[in-house]
Amino acid sequence: MKDQWLAMEHYRLHTVEAWPDGPHKEGALAAIRSSLESLIRSGANPIDCHTCLTRKHLSMVYKFPLAA
Repeated sequence: MKDQWLAMEHYRLHTVEAWPDGPHKEGALAAIRSSLESLIRSGANPIDCHTCLTRKHLSMVYKFPLAA
């Protein structure tokens, strides 16, 4: 279940990244970032996202932490 929730939050991350810059986007990204970090800390398996892995530049929005 945690893995599915992580996948959904990751999908939300990519959706919100496409929004125009502004306070609503910043707030949504902060909430998503918090959820992703919490899920990974609780044992969800990190995602190997094709979109993230093929970017020429690292995302300034969220960098996946190393799984402990």
